[in-house]
Amino acid sequence: MALLGEFAAGLEEWPDALWQLDEAALGEVVGSMLRITARAENVAALATADALSRGTVANSTATGAPAWVARQATGVDPTVVRRVGVVGVDCADPRNQVVVDSLADGSASVPVAAAALRQVPLILPQLPTADRDDLLGRYLSLSDYGARTLRELTTRILGQYAPQQLVRDEERQQECESVFWADLPSGLTRFVAELSGAHAAVVKHALRALSAPTPETGEGAPERDTRTPAKRRADALVQLVDTAAGVLDGTAPRPVGEFGGTTKILVTLDYNTLHEGLRDAGRLGHPSEHSSNDGRSAPTYLPGIGRTTDGEHLDAGTLRRLACDADLIPAVLGTESEPLDIGRAKRLFTGGLRTAIIHRDKHCTFAGCDRPPDWCDAHHVRPWWAGGETNLGNAALLCARHHTIVHRDLLTATVAASGVTWDLTPGLLPTWPGQRPAA
Repeated sequence: MALLGEFAAGLEEWPDALWQLDEAALGEVVGSMLRITARAENVAALATADALSRGTVANSTATGAPAWVARQATGVDPTVVRRVGVVGVDCADPRNQVVVDSLADGSASVPVAAAALRQVPLILPQLPTADRDDLLGRYLSLSDYGARTLRELTTRILGQYAPQQLVRDEERQQECESVFWADLPSGLTRFVAELSGAHAAVVKHALRALSAPTPETGEGAPERDTRTPAKRRADALVQLVDTAAGVLDGTAPRPVGEFGGTTKILVTLDYNTLHEGLRDAGRLGHPSEHSSNDGRSAPTYLPGIGRTTDGEHLDAGTLRRLACDADLIPAVLGTESEPLDIGRAKRLFTGGLRTAIIHRDKHCTFAGCDRPPDWCDAHHVRPWWAGGETNLGNAALLCARHHTIVHRDLLTATVAASGVTWDLTPGLLPTWPGQRPAA
């Protein structure tokens, strides 16, 4: 205890001594302090477990371990306090000795232990032959990858062995969704939303796409974007609501985001998961009618699970609802991940072909525009009615405004593997018979 007191007193002196350190030493201090913090949290959780085992918590007036920890750690982040208290309770359970050992030797952190203790009970019923201690040990061994990796691992395991459970979980989450707001004394309003994994993925994708810092584009460009990330996300949310309000009020020129039933979020899952799910749902005929996969190519992703471009792991049922908006899948990626040319069979760029366009163009292809793909049309460079095919070499992403300009001025473009270059000479786009060319 004397050493602990000396250590705590020594930490109090550090802020006033940092100016004495060179740059290399500053980096060492940051790393060491964070490692000390993680190690100290482990010891705190183990001490809480000991206090529970001795009856110290029960003999106090605290309502439980988290409340007891809070009394000992006044001023500490409540999230950390609760995490230490909850993991301390689990460590007091003799069945969790593997967790105690990992915290004691420092091979796992408290956040990872908390995640492992939450996730393992979710998948044990689906793996009846698995040993609980072995499964906990495997989760704890991923400590260096963080708690999010453990949650993703659970989703992937359930996607392989119990995909229907993921669908049920998503449905239950949607039933519990809520949004509410409160007026703050400062005049601001706080909005709080609790969304299911699938709905949250859509919202986060839209906010991320619209909240990037404003780019500097050379001489005469606006100054560096000084908004905080939180402010950029707030601006993005308001922009989304303004756009939706324009659609509802009929003041927007067209329903942004619903161009030909395009997907709201780009996802990737293996061909068999997508195809079999659609066939079982009656949206495809017999496999021989549409399938070019003879079962010899290995899937890129685990069956029953997929990953969005934002890194979210979602169940296959949710992904099919997000990614498929037609009665059949008109285009997929081939065995070498190349987009299949669907020629004249379909007028709209959908499915895997639209995915390939987004991967190539990234945003609106008009010079100087960076609108994200979610807000863009896939435009036929040579019009469909004039014989233009629905393939990657005849496609270009255009936001609503520039799509209007292209048709107004009858502009055309050159499409290459590296991207799209627009020719701003008016009148080069073929016109309908009787339509006047652009001046």
